[in-house]
Amino acid sequence: MIERAEHSLQELMAGNQRFLGKQNKHRTYETHHLASLAKSQSPIAAIVACVDSRVVPEMIFDQPLGALFVSRVPANVASDSAKWMIDIATGEFNVPLIMVMGHTGCVAIKQVMDGKSGPGGTLRFNVQSAVTRAQLKRPADIYAETIRQNAVLTLEHLRDESWSFRDGLRTGKTSAVAAIYNMETGAVELIGEL
Repeated sequence: MIERAEHSLQELMAGNQRFLGKQNKHRTYETHHLASLAKSQSPIAAIVACVDSRVVPEMIFDQPLGALFVSRVPANVASDSAKWMIDIATGEFNVPLIMVMGHTGCVAIKQVMDGKSGPGGTLRFNVQSAVTRAQLKRPADIYAETIRQNAVLTLEHLRDESWSFRDGLRTGKTSAVAAIYNMETGAVELIGEL
């Protein structure tokens, strides 16, 4: 992992430890802080997470305004909006770290596993691919393994479908990790990297 990405990951994980220890840096923003942020930003990471109301990366990692680029999509899949966010983060702001963060108890993944139909098209198909990957591993808990495989698969899709992200990985300007947020404990577990 590149040095800038390693520093970003350490900051995120330290923030998660503050969150777990109930030592969040509750922040207030004076008008001059907001004015400064309106002029520029230097995000340390870009995160694709689920839309679940209990999964909020800025809080989970205890980060201030301007620190994270975040795209929230059902089942944290590689939607067009997530790909565009990654493209902006890596192409415009040279964000050193990309993270896909799945979470325990994901309703969207459970819907796909239960065969419920609805909107989402190819995005539901992507989750079904994660179900298939999980089944091949023959785990004791297919739901938990599907959540893990889905985060890894999304990271692979983002890499394959975002030119600036792929270029950042090739040149060593960007690193990428998959993670799982445990809603019961508040802890983030790193499960793989590109």
